[in-house]
Amino acid sequence: MPNAAPYQHPVQVSADRPAGSSPHTCFRAAKIDRASLSVNLSDRRLALLWLALLLVLPWACVQPPRPVPSSGGTFWPTYMGNIARAPFLAEEVSDREPSIVWSTGVGTGIQGMPVITEQAIIAATSDRYIEVLNREDGSTFWRKRLEGPPVSPLVMGDIIYTATQGEGRLRSLDLEIGADLWKQRLPSVNVPLSMSGDTLYAATENGLLVAYDECSRSKGAGACYTRQGEPVWQTGFMRPPSAGPIVIDDAIVFTAFDSIFMLDRFSGKRRAATHSGEVLVGEVASDGQMLYMTSERGSLLAWRAADLELAWQTSGFGGFLAGPVIADGFGYAVSRTGALIRFRTADGNAEIIAECRGPVVAPPTLVRNGILIGTMEGRLHFLSREGDPVWEKQLDGSIETPVAVHEGRILVTMYGRVNRPLGSPFRGKVVELR
Repeated sequence: MPNAAPYQHPVQVSADRPAGSSPHTCFRAAKIDRASLSVNLSDRRLALLWLALLLVLPWACVQPPRPVPSSGGTFWPTYMGNIARAPFLAEEVSDREPSIVWSTGVGTGIQGMPVITEQAIIAATSDRYIEVLNREDGSTFWRKRLEGPPVSPLVMGDIIYTATQGEGRLRSLDLEIGADLWKQRLPSVNVPLSMSGDTLYAATENGLLVAYDECSRSKGAGACYTRQGEPVWQTGFMRPPSAGPIVIDDAIVFTAFDSIFMLDRFSGKRRAATHSGEVLVGEVASDGQMLYMTSERGSLLAWRAADLELAWQTSGFGGFLAGPVIADGFGYAVSRTGALIRFRTADGNAEIIAECRGPVVAPPTLVRNGILIGTMEGRLHFLSREGDPVWEKQLDGSIETPVAVHEGRILVTMYGRVNRPLGSPFRGKVVELR
């Protein structure tokens, strides 16, 4: 539904429903002849009847779900696709300023970065939906309402994994139609999940790190025989998580404000812990050897993944609201005021290579030939890896999640301005540019 408000479909206005029409087709309600009713309705009862009709008819107009074509090969086991937070390095963006191909509304906003498959865009919305859009035109395949706002999804093959805030649930969904495969109760989750092998890791708001088996196994057999989501272990912490867990080889890392913990990912036993002395922000990035983080105070920090020993710290960048991304021996991070910092992962030698106007709350997106940065004022910047500006595009809204790229097409999720007589002037929006 490009360039239109979501979920508004043409209403059939013929008085009678045509033969053979879909059960979801809308039609005009027949007029009520009060004089022909066997019971004399009072004005109050008539008003209640009309109110009931008004409540029922919109549900008859809801777009029926459409199955998503199988993708099969999607592998998105952690937030932003991989532990380096750089899933689009094989992509290339045109050096010409792009145009909007389509734009569609998605409720009140999107929670974190969506996942893109060959056919679909899978997003978690702040009004409690997992919504799956057609990548070609932004139309809806299906949407499923959950118990609370879901965290950004993971996708493995044709299975979606997510968890919810508030009334917590950890669940897996069939990508094709959104049916539940399994779900488990657990406390509220408000940070991304991670997955390694058949094990799913969730960090809850009350300070638990929980491991779940995606499938049960018969003794002595290596193959899964049922999908139930069985708990494996859980470990408690004194503080809630400030980022999603990250898996590195046989270890899993849990961050909580100024603290970092490393656990054995098979048993949940603690291996190491350390304190940074500064509040850590955003998601952790790693190249498998080191852990890279940013702080609220404006520092870049790196710890050795093997033992959590501090390798280096570079400070003085005015504060961060998002974590770094890593590629080819360099890291990139954007300060809250829009300064793009490039640093060497080996020693932390860092420099500001560009200044993007406006506040930034999302990590940059790395592609083969440059860097994409979105600001809360709706400006999308494309720069070279050296920080040279290539183009800038002003969009109508606030960019607060990382930009995605697929086959050269740029996908931006944002809070967009809408002109409506009722409700909030800001709504969730997905825009594709090319």
